Amino acid sequence: MKKSVKATITILNILLIIGLIGIVSVMIYLVSLNASLKFDKGKLALANIKLDIYNANNEIINNSDSKSIKLDELNDYTVSAFLSIEDKEFYNHKGINYKRMAGALVNNIKTKSLSQGASTISQQLIKNTHLSNEKTFDRKVKEILLTKKMEKQLSKDEILETYLNVIYFGESAFGIEQASMVFFNKSAKDLSLSESATLAGIIKSPAKYSPIYSKENAINRRNLVLKEMYEDYLITEDEYIDAKNEDIVLNINREAKSSYENLYLKETYLEAIKILGISEKEIGLNGIKIYTYQDSKKQKTIDNIVNSKEYYLSNENGNVADCIAVIINNSSGGIEAYAGKSEHNLVDIYRQPGSAIKPPIAYAPALEYGYISPITPILDEKIDIDGYSPNNLGNKYYGFVSASDAVADSLNIPAVKLTNYVGLEKCKEFARKSNIEFDSNDNGFAISLGGFTKGVRLIDLANSYMPYSQSGNIIDAKFIRKIVSNDGKVLYENSESKRNVMGDDTAYLMHDMLVNGVKNGTSRALKNLPYEIGGKTGTVCIKNSNYNTDAISIAYTYSDTMAVWQGNTSYEDEYKLVSKVNGGTYPTYIIRDTFKEIYKDNSPTKIPMPSSVVEISIDANELQDNHKVVLCSPSCPDRYKIKTLVSTRYMPSLAKDNYDKFDISGYTVNLKNDTVEISFDAIDYIDYKIMRSCNGKSQVIAKYSGESGVTKYIDTDIERDTTYRYKIVAEYKILHSTRQTKEIVVITPKYEEKYIQKLEEKNSAINAKNNDWLYSINR
Repeated sequence: MKKSVKATITILNILLIIGLIGIVSVMIYLVSLNASLKFDKGKLALANIKLDIYNANNEIINNSDSKSIKLDELNDYTVSAFLSIEDKEFYNHKGINYKRMAGALVNNIKTKSLSQGASTISQQLIKNTHLSNEKTFDRKVKEILLTKKMEKQLSKDEILETYLNVIYFGESAFGIEQASMVFFNKSAKDLSLSESATLAGIIKSPAKYSPIYSKENAINRRNLVLKEMYEDYLITEDEYIDAKNEDIVLNINREAKSSYENLYLKETYLEAIKILGISEKEIGLNGIKIYTYQDSKKQKTIDNIVNSKEYYLSNENGNVADCIAVIINNSSGGIEAYAGKSEHNLVDIYRQPGSAIKPPIAYAPALEYGYISPITPILDEKIDIDGYSPNNLGNKYYGFVSASDAVADSLNIPAVKLTNYVGLEKCKEFARKSNIEFDSNDNGFAISLGGFTKGVRLIDLANSYMPYSQSGNIIDAKFIRKIVSNDGKVLYENSESKRNVMGDDTAYLMHDMLVNGVKNGTSRALKNLPYEIGGKTGTVCIKNSNYNTDAISIAYTYSDTMAVWQGNTSYEDEYKLVSKVNGGTYPTYIIRDTFKEIYKDNSPTKIPMPSSVVEISIDANELQDNHKVVLCSPSCPDRYKIKTLVSTRYMPSLAKDNYDKFDISGYTVNLKNDTVEISFDAIDYIDYKIMRSCNGKSQVIAKYSGESGVTKYIDTDIERDTTYRYKIVAEYKILHSTRQTKEIVVITPKYEEKYIQKLEEKNSAINAKNNDWLYSINR
């Protein structure tokens, strides 16, 4: 027993020593850390944040200077709103609210996370200007120590004023003055109680509580702020009730640095976040410089067109579609222009692509693996694949159609059949190489018609068409070409080169099919532009209705790829698109008029045909009768030759020589009354003509081409007592002219007396009736 007690005492002593060592170590660490940490008052000057974004010509394209405001310029309830929701004890503590921190610590232990930090306004200011956002013990200790240092050097009003001018509100708005301009187009000193509470509510999570993205969340959060203000006796009950019952009415300032309608800037920020691995707030606070690919002329063009009323059609509720347009440079992959029009968030949205997905997921793979060429016939018919039974638009089916026409007319069945022939997973893998993403649930043939679980980004969809103009090569579309720190250090430079995702033969043949779509298909609104364009449309219909949710058009030249989406962002019934708003109408009109403007002084180059693609002649009869694509035999007549493009990798086989028969057979001649009837057995690949000779004169009286079977000619222009010679001439031109002749001699007989008498009696009766006389004359 004594031994056991001794052992226990020994263990406790050891633990005590270890604990003391730990405490001493922590104290030594804190002392050394406190000595090494320097509070830099100069960093608080970032209240005047400067974030510069440049276009392709290195010209600044954003209003980059953050605006600051003095604390005494703000209304009392504006300041009170932030204090009530963020730090009620701000003027009472010395930087740290230990009671609140203890409560957060208990909660974090319970939840096994660091979700609650209980930071005061002073701590938030330090974190925003001196530290990163990582949630670690070390960072938290540094935050506390620096906060204590700051509180000794600055007054409470100085801290609060700086905080309000630095805090992040989303939409790349730093500081309450800039946020007030962005959301309400007014100075912060003019904010109402409701507007002040709205802004105070946003900063907890701009993505969640911004009224731009969710008015419901914003109102609930604003009302919480108002409730806290009322319970803190900072507003009266009447003020609380009145403000709570107000709607949040945005008045977006388009000229403000971060107007949410400026999609190019928003997407640029988003891309910078992904590249640098830091938050949008940190990007702004670090004062970096971002260099983009924006082409100012193209950006201005699509800004004007996308915001022009003539490109929208109202539904019965008076609502028009939302819209996004993008232009990508095919050589660099740089996004030269990006614009949108909506009351909703259009940043990084995913939508159903409709038939615009068919080229990258169905037709291009089928070309790549040799299942089709542009002229390959595909049977358009009602199908059922393991219970999946898609329809064409209007439940119409067209029998055998060429792959090229199936693309142009956007038929559904051929696309599904090709996906099945090639293999669903093989098609998905092929499309992934062209930047098409799939959800884990995208495992059915519906994806070949645009039926995605999550959808596709318009930028990625447009990017997937780049290989068709670039010999099968692609480069990921990007907004940013370079990022530089405020001290001139290059943090990122886009050095990506093109990668090959398909054969240049596949790319060109797909291009040829998409050119057909412009000339004869759903993209025909572009056909009068005086240069070569490939294009495809997509429309997502609301089942059993005449309404749509999405309308897409993609078109490209050798230089640029452009895509336009119009759709119902909210999916609310009153915003549905009328049937006249489809891929081939307003989205295509936007592309047409954009191309007219950007190419008015310099037409794009025609896309060159690679040596891996050749033009061949195939047998029309084999195509028509047997639905086979085969090379013409040497004896195939010109009229049965169809020229088409094919890959040299997948040359069709040679047709059997079915044109070796050359004969004039089954000919007969009959003299009936005063006419001559000639008949013969015609062959459709042979040209025929009938010649007549009389009194030393010869003339062609009939021609036949493409006739098959018994062919008759009746000659009524003959005279009696006259000798006629008829010739049936057959011509068959292959490598040289081949002629075969059959001569038939016919001598017309004299009129018989009884025939003449009957004729005279007939003529007499007719002319007696007309009180006139006509004498018959022998012809």
